[in-house]
Amino acid sequence: MTTAITLWLAFVLAAGVIAWFGTRSQAIAFTLLAALTAPATLLTLGHPAITAPPAGHYTVLGARIDVNEAIYVLLDDGSGAPRYYRLPYSTGTANSLQNSLDQAAGSGGSVGMQQGESGSPGFAEEGQGGREEPKPQEAQPMIGG
Repeated sequence: MTTAITLWLAFVLAAGVIAWFGTRSQAIAFTLLAALTAPATLLTLGHPAITAPPAGHYTVLGARIDVNEAIYVLLDDGSGAPRYYRLPYSTGTANSLQNSLDQAAGSGGSVGMQQGESGSPGFAEEGQGGREEPKPQEAQPMIGG
């Protein structure tokens, strides 16, 4: 359970106790406040988002594969702040991500992820990631005698 959900649940339980022993107007006020604070449980606060990433294309900024548990990825869609997600583990997805990371490390590129409508991610190595090609060294003139 994430910190946001735990705090919200503690607040709702405390508000329920106060509402039980308080007045009707207090009960209504706390019920409205609990309903208004419920969306705060969707904040990540350093934990992976509880929702799957929406369908679309992302750049993988970082990843960690926990075998037979989960795949943790930091994704950037280019339109806002990067988001941290926990993807379900499957051998095929983990192998695809690891191969893409290896290829990107070798070529200096980046890894992209395409999130499908069905919720299955696909990973692939993308381009050079903004790195410049090394310049050839100029031949040094031989001076001497």
